[in-house]
Amino acid sequence: YIEILLVGAVIIGSISILFMLICHLLQENIPNVLPLKDGKEFSFDYVIVGAGTAGSTLASLLTKYSNGSVLLIEAGGSFGYLSRIPLLTTFQQKGINDWSFLSVPQQHSSRGLIERRQCLPRGKGLGGSANLNYMLHFDGHGPDFDSWRELHNLSDWSWEHMRPFMLAAKSADLFEIPRSYSMLSQALDEAESEFASKPWKFRRSLYNIKNGLRHSVLQQYLQPVLNSVNLRLLPQALVKRIQLAAKPTLAATSVLLGVKNEDNKEMELKIKVRRELLLCAGAYQTPQLLLASGIGHSSELAKLQLPLQHHLPLVGHGLHDHFNLPLFVSIGIIGPTLNQRTLLNPLNLFNYLSSGTGAFGNFGVIGHVAGHQDPLPFGITFFGAGAIDESALMSISNFKRDAFRALFPRYHNASQEGLVVISSCLQPKSRGTVTLMHKSMRRNPLIDPNYLSNEQDVACTKTAIRNAVRLVTSAAFAKLQPRIHWPKLQECANFGPFERDFVTNQPSDLYLECLMRHIGLGSHHPGGSCALGSVVDSKLRLHGVSNVRIVDASVLPRPLSGNPNTAIAAIAMRAASWILKDELRNSLSI
Repeated sequence: YIEILLVGAVIIGSISILFMLICHLLQENIPNVLPLKDGKEFSFDYVIVGAGTAGSTLASLLTKYSNGSVLLIEAGGSFGYLSRIPLLTTFQQKGINDWSFLSVPQQHSSRGLIERRQCLPRGKGLGGSANLNYMLHFDGHGPDFDSWRELHNLSDWSWEHMRPFMLAAKSADLFEIPRSYSMLSQALDEAESEFASKPWKFRRSLYNIKNGLRHSVLQQYLQPVLNSVNLRLLPQALVKRIQLAAKPTLAATSVLLGVKNEDNKEMELKIKVRRELLLCAGAYQTPQLLLASGIGHSSELAKLQLPLQHHLPLVGHGLHDHFNLPLFVSIGIIGPTLNQRTLLNPLNLFNYLSSGTGAFGNFGVIGHVAGHQDPLPFGITFFGAGAIDESALMSISNFKRDAFRALFPRYHNASQEGLVVISSCLQPKSRGTVTLMHKSMRRNPLIDPNYLSNEQDVACTKTAIRNAVRLVTSAAFAKLQPRIHWPKLQECANFGPFERDFVTNQPSDLYLECLMRHIGLGSHHPGGSCALGSVVDSKLRLHGVSNVRIVDASVLPRPLSGNPNTAIAAIAMRAASWILKDELRNSLSI
């Protein structure tokens, strides 16, 4: 029986590899690319900068429903077919489709990372970070949006306003981890009953996966309109500057692009903006582009000898991100988690190639628990991975070797069964910045997430860790025979872990704080660097500039209590509705 499965898996695998190669070649051929000619000027009604979640969604809706021409500019090209296989997600990081940013050295965290710098992956290519992320969907938490209205005086923003767009942005093809998926998913389900007295929300993971393949905004929104007559794409093009002019009010008139030829020489090109310029470059590169264009705080721009076009002091300020503390938990039974045994099992390969199911058909994140009503709202994520590949994870996390091995003491055992429980603060208070080191857009911005600079985030993360321990040591998890591996860091040795900590699983607060300041990692959910109220108005228009909108995560005034991808698509849908209404109003007034 096993021999038959092996032969079948090899045959199907060979066909699959051939299919992947063909699809990869086909995906490289991006249709409707704007033909460039030396000296020729182009003009479009709508110019969209960045083809990520927001840019792809906007381009799709404006192409379908607008009477105007649309240009979608993207600094990258296309993602290869392998990017659609869920389990290969981490292998894309540090590759050609990742901007591979690093934070500046962190003052309050990251002591176990090389140079105290966090890796900050961002997608580069059609689909953006939606083609690089872990594909997790989050329905949204109503009070998050209500707080924008109440705490930031944004009367046009609330759950009532956003709920219809969140529902519209939710894919009809989501894959949910079934209860029967593994003993870990069953344990989480039983824990919900055991902790019924707690106001915690349990949910099994929902993925943007269809038939075992990543199904991002690229497949949902952009691909269906790629051949439309009113849409043009310009891949491998970097927007270097926005030009403003008074006409009679201050407005964007054009953008300057840099496109490299086969000899790696840059050709500059100007694109005129007839109606609106829509910035969708993300929480790091949207503020970078504004600052490089002379739009920001006048004194900061003067230091770089950048001519001021528009004084807007808070561009690049207010950056926020979730911050995670991972803990490895080994388990004493065989079969429920990702390791070498699972990945080499021919039945798993057969299930994936034949039906898109099994271990290869998701990323291994099994479920989540959220304490939204807690005074310090927390989140806990369960990642069903027993064997952690040292070279791969060290590369994408920037861990020092000693810190990595303290966190994952069984790194050498490729057949280890276990899970990683990830604790985080859902509403972190720490705020950072995006600034410039150099005036050129071809140089990376200075990104300072400033993790754990607010002491409340430390207290909140401690709460998350202790609740994660309650779950892992509960009766519901007992059949997994879990053992929490409290990291033995030399820098934290004065605080723990002591022998009793491995028995009681109640180490001191000082030890937990030491852990998070050494081995905590960012969640790659950046936002807030061009926030609603401070940089854009309630319709996402840049303050003082009549025809520029920012439509990406940089506008989020506060963090969302989960993965932000669906919310960004929903915000883009709302922005498209305003743009189309303005277009209709203007056409009727002519």
